[in-house]
Amino acid sequence: MLVPIFTLKLNHKINPRMVTELKFDGVHPRLTAATQAGKVFIHNPHARGQRPVVQRLSQSAQDSDMSLLNINQAVTCLTAGTLGPNTTGDTLLVGSQTILLAYDVHDNADIFYREVADGANAIVLGKLRGIPNPLAIIGGNCALQGFDYAGNDHFWTVRTARSPFHYHHSQK
Repeated sequence: MLVPIFTLKLNHKINPRMVTELKFDGVHPRLTAATQAGKVFIHNPHARGQRPVVQRLSQSAQDSDMSLLNINQAVTCLTAGTLGPNTTGDTLLVGSQTILLAYDVHDNADIFYREVADGANAIVLGKLRGIPNPLAIIGGNCALQGFDYAGNDHFWTVRTARSPFHYHHSQK
């Protein structure tokens, strides 16, 4: 029999398939999800009573365990994981039809903010052969782009009418 450990009333409508686990301190998991109002909520029961420095991230008025990251655009994809080589915890990656935001929740600061002309419909963190560091791979309408921890574009591929895919890998 399952017994609930806690109950969480969100007061926000959550976008389907846009929920992830985030360990921004490298230890404690936090439930993170995109809302239909262009925000990302982070449930943080491990820091009760702590108030973040307000930049993008602000404390929810209804719940002291909840912080809201204001994107001001409809969120189209969301994930979290290790992106940088010397980071304390996970990086939160949020995509929309025009931007990709890599955000450090621990330090309440943008890591990078990039315009993505083809949009960001899907996102995954991972490594590609020949590229030593992890990349945030963004899937747009016809292209894939791979950004490193500094926001540099190291990989892209485009589907064209003449050939299924055309690849580019930058050596920096």
